[in-house]
Amino acid sequence: MQQASSEHPALRWLHRAEDTLLASLLGGMILLACAQIFLRNFFDGGFTWADPLLRVMVLWLGMLGALAASRGNKHIVIDVLSPVMSPRLLQISRIITGLFTAAVCAGVAWYAGQFVLSEWDYGGRGAANLPTAMLASIIPFAFSLMSLRYLIYAALLLRQPAAAEQKP
Repeated sequence: MQQASSEHPALRWLHRAEDTLLASLLGGMILLACAQIFLRNFFDGGFTWADPLLRVMVLWLGMLGALAASRGNKHIVIDVLSPVMSPRLLQISRIITGLFTAAVCAGVAWYAGQFVLSEWDYGGRGAANLPTAMLASIIPFAFSLMSLRYLIYAALLLRQPAAAEQKP
């Protein structure tokens, strides 16, 4: 995918919103964890809801971080063959990889969505007495967006001439 500077203004706005949400969530986690440490060390107490909420916030931060990594196709890659591949073969390999990643993300999103729907039916409560379905909803949301991003990535590679493909 392209760098943010050459993207459409709406995408730049969306990416800025994602980054702001990530930074706010991380900042909130740090403040809450520091408050817990302070309250435990100096007042022998703390918020009973803080530790479970921090665990949920870690889940949300991880999912939003994965979503941000998928934004620029910057996920973890073990790639030993691309330096020796022809531009056309490299393009085909990246298209197949993008489609496979999109399919896996779509599968995870589907099953996570089924889990969230069953949690709504069950009516369970989690951190800070919030519905567990709401707390877990980040999983199908993030994986759905990652799937869409990798489909778009593969489609863009299909439209691109192989010679224009740059090696990492």
